[in-house]
Amino acid sequence: MVNRGYVPPPTFHSQRMREMPDGYLFDVITNGVRNMPAYRYQVPVRDRWTIVAYLRALQRSQNAALEDIPQPLRDEVR
Repeated sequence: MVNRGYVPPPTFHSQRMREMPDGYLFDVITNGVRNMPAYRYQVPVRDRWTIVAYLRALQRSQNAALEDIPQPLRDEVR
């Protein structure tokens, strides 16, 4: 759809997206924003929160620091 004049969605890995509160992301899923439709009626509340948690896991996986890994497992990563 970007080819037809739509603004491309932001990357979830940008600093701006990582700093957004979970509640804001939930609200965007619920009510939509700009060209993104609302998913209030299609996605149950619990699933919307699950989507937010999954997004946070994806963000963390791409921006993790060594300190994020439990001490006993750090030697396996190096």
